[in-house]
Amino acid sequence: MEVSQEKLEQELMKLLLQGDHPVLDVLRKQYTVAKIASREFSGVGFFTKFEVSETVPLVEPLNFAAGHVGVQLEKVPNGMGCVLFVRNGKLAFLEGYTYTDLWPEQIIIKSISNVIPAIPE
Repeated sequence: MEVSQEKLEQELMKLLLQGDHPVLDVLRKQYTVAKIASREFSGVGFFTKFEVSETVPLVEPLNFAAGHVGVQLEKVPNGMGCVLFVRNGKLAFLEGYTYTDLWPEQIIIKSISNVIPAIPE
């Protein structure tokens, strides 16, 4: 199924933030009010930066990177992954990357697996 960059990010965030952990609950609340501050493409992936209001509850630890979703895309034989970064207790950015391939012009999802929610260790 072909999807937009924004739709891919929404699907990844839904999977990264699923679960009953208290940190995930706060991050879901932050995500509902977050805005996309910027989106940068590296050639082999992307960085989507979030802008989150100063009034949202914060998570602890304040800084961590966690979570993973494995995705198989058309024309990306070795798949892609992602990780969510939290800085100062708030959603900071989502990094998506291919393992060895260039980022495709058309995003066609073949499958999603290996979901690990964004819970700090």
